[in-house]
Amino acid sequence: MQIEKRKEIDILPQYEEEETFFVENYGKLIIEAREKKGLNREQFAEKIKEKKSVIKRVENEEMTPDDALTDKIERFLEIKLKKPYEKKYVDRTSSKKAELTIGDVVQVD
Repeated sequence: MQIEKRKEIDILPQYEEEETFFVENYGKLIIEAREKKGLNREQFAEKIKEKKSVIKRVENEEMTPDDALTDKIERFLEIKLKKPYEKKYVDRTSSKKAELTIGDVVQVD
């Protein structure tokens, strides 16, 4: 009897997770969308089953919401709080070399 050697296979596909970040002034965006729906902070918190204090901290940008809370806010208010990082490439062949000046190095008080 001969034993066959089996190849190891990856059952999980290799993928690159997309990195995202919160948009600038996400707290203000939430406040504006909430007010557009005619809700005060307490009513909004009740609707998405969160504490009013948590909503206050998120709106004041004292706290960054986790993924679950972000999803609830985005779905209810129909807004996007996160956006993907944009990869930008610089064509180095066409640009001149940047040179440092004394102003780039020295800070005058």
